[in-house]
Amino acid sequence: MKQVNLISSVILASVVSSMPGNVIAQQKKKEKPNVIFVLTDQWRKQALGFKGEDPVQTPHLDEFASWAVSFDNATSCRPVSGPGRACLFTGKYSINNGVFANKVPLATDEESMGRVFKAAGYATAYIGKWHLNGMNDHVTDSVRRQGFDYFVQSMGHQPFFQGYYVQDDKERTYIKGWAPTYETQLGIEFIEKQKTSEQPFCLVLSYNPPHTGGGPGFEDRYQPGKYGPDKKLKMGYGYAGPAEYEALYKDIDYEKNPIRGNLKPIRRSSDTSARVIPGYFGAITAIDNDFGNLMTYLEQNDLLENTIIVFTSDHGESMGSQGLMTKGTWFEESMGVPCLVGWKGVIKPKREIVVFNSIDLMPTLLGLSGLSIPQGVDGVDYSPLLLGKKFKAPEYAFTSFDFGGVEELKAPRYWRAVYTSRYTYVLCGMNQNRAFTKDGLVLYDREKDPLQLNPIYKGMGYDKTIDRLHAELVKHLDETGDPFIKEYWNNPDAGYPKLNKVTMDPYSALRKSGANAKGGKSKGNRNKQLKK
Repeated sequence: MKQVNLISSVILASVVSSMPGNVIAQQKKKEKPNVIFVLTDQWRKQALGFKGEDPVQTPHLDEFASWAVSFDNATSCRPVSGPGRACLFTGKYSINNGVFANKVPLATDEESMGRVFKAAGYATAYIGKWHLNGMNDHVTDSVRRQGFDYFVQSMGHQPFFQGYYVQDDKERTYIKGWAPTYETQLGIEFIEKQKTSEQPFCLVLSYNPPHTGGGPGFEDRYQPGKYGPDKKLKMGYGYAGPAEYEALYKDIDYEKNPIRGNLKPIRRSSDTSARVIPGYFGAITAIDNDFGNLMTYLEQNDLLENTIIVFTSDHGESMGSQGLMTKGTWFEESMGVPCLVGWKGVIKPKREIVVFNSIDLMPTLLGLSGLSIPQGVDGVDYSPLLLGKKFKAPEYAFTSFDFGGVEELKAPRYWRAVYTSRYTYVLCGMNQNRAFTKDGLVLYDREKDPLQLNPIYKGMGYDKTIDRLHAELVKHLDETGDPFIKEYWNNPDAGYPKLNKVTMDPYSALRKSGANAKGGKSKGNRNKQLKK
């Protein structure tokens, strides 16, 4: 085991960028813009200081937002890690990219973002969490890296003692210190090697936090509502950031000063989220500092004017809203994500309220870069809007959920939703989330009820809106071949899923990927393939 100790949670960009002026002057103008895609895990849309919602400090992201576009109605197409990432990188709905749950591998023949940029002559790099390789997430076959040549993969969620596989190393390197700082440092080093080249680069920085984690530094952490067989809280896994950042939030009584107006005791317990908020916000502010160091480096090296920068997340975090934790539901805290796109001097800053689905990011980045969008992409290219050209944004974004992971195949959490700039309309199957609906149907008017405390059902004055959105959702499900209405919506015994056109038998697919399907054994192909 190799171990590297970081000096502190702060890596100053100047450490890497202290290059002589003539080196900077030697930078060559690239024909295509560089792309930096900063992806976090479980960062909710409300947790940005400039939005004035969560009481969290994000000064560097606030500064970025002052010259970028913030899509304030950005939503995760599938609010759970693996499927959410597959949607981001392929621009396709889960039913079309095959990744319907965590631990289902992304097919090697997908024309995903990394492959498209590499084919266009970009130097490509991916640093951090991957979560697209099946039951065994360690990527040993370069084909499964989806076009990213420089590949540093984190394993698990241990942000104070994170393990990594660097390129083709067979032995893990463990970093003692704050993982996002190390990953940012690697990203800056990658850019440093590329900045004098005529070849543009595409870099993904994929941070694990503020997702829940474990390992060293988490001994006293927990998730509200998570109890063991002994009826005691499960300790050792929860929310945490570096101590100096958590300290910013330690002296606040969040019981008396709730962060949102829709907080409730966590489902099936009397726990609240109050005690874990400093860990969540502390992680966010620490990442904001790392993002600031990256931006300082880019500015010092005159790279901002030729670099498209994206900051987003795969899904949000409930943090006690509606009595829920983490993700997986249609509520704003779970499904809504931060989404900022900046290109200094090219994109004019704006708080944009049109709907923006996570599947739209991939084609939008390709459009901004002047690259062709592969056939079969479901997302929409918003680059005309960002460049100030004539553009009519879609009125609807469609989102969905089936499972957290493949271990849950016998306990699905099916729902489908259509999302507009004003409404969220949901159809929910016969599972634990159906309690939020009436007969599997619910509408929220977020303009009048932004905290989603007043569900709307048939007969409450919104029937025309419900009928219109229901028709749009049914049309979308029919167009994508999704059998939800017929087989899962009101079926108390839905059984195994007929989920997509790509991965019908998850364990068969996992075996083909070389993964160890330790989650269970398939008893034949219960998931019959849907016809296109």
